[in-house]
Amino acid sequence: MLPARRIVFRLTKRPIPRQQRRFDSSNTPSEHAASAGHAEPTHHGHHPEPVNESLGPGFYIALSVLPLSFAFYKYTTSSSDPNDLPLITKIIKSYSQYGDRWLERNTRHTKMVEQAAFDRNLFQSSPGTVMVDLKFPEIFNTGSPYNVPAGHSVDLSHVIKHYHDQNAVRQAKHTKNLEEENKKSGSK
Repeated sequence: MLPARRIVFRLTKRPIPRQQRRFDSSNTPSEHAASAGHAEPTHHGHHPEPVNESLGPGFYIALSVLPLSFAFYKYTTSSSDPNDLPLITKIIKSYSQYGDRWLERNTRHTKMVEQAAFDRNLFQSSPGTVMVDLKFPEIFNTGSPYNVPAGHSVDLSHVIKHYHDQNAVRQAKHTKNLEEENKKSGSK
């Protein structure tokens, strides 16, 4: 802070109000008074006489709930008609429709999951398309199909058969390896 600001700050600064120190105002004598012989015995205020407290309404309510519940149960179950159901049973049965709904919903969900599993199994176990191990298989058909001189077109059926057979051998090896792995994992 600049010196001029400090001076202005000190002049305008208000003193902090401080609370005066409080001393012990009880009737207990201090050590000085006790040593000087001015100690007086302490007097405390009168205590009120003990009052008999009741148990309160909560106790009586809790005490009356037990016989009232037995009476209510007896009232709801007493009927001369054997087909007439008690009131509590009627209330419970009114919620039984939810069980039927949940049963139907669970059945539909189970059928959908089974169908999804069947579809997945079908797609995964079906043989794949024949793959030709060439980066550019159309290279055999390059060139113009028009104006081809006699004897210049070559029969490529033996090349196609070669790659088809090679792919079939690979597929057979792959299937055999999968079966062996399944047997190993099944025997464990």
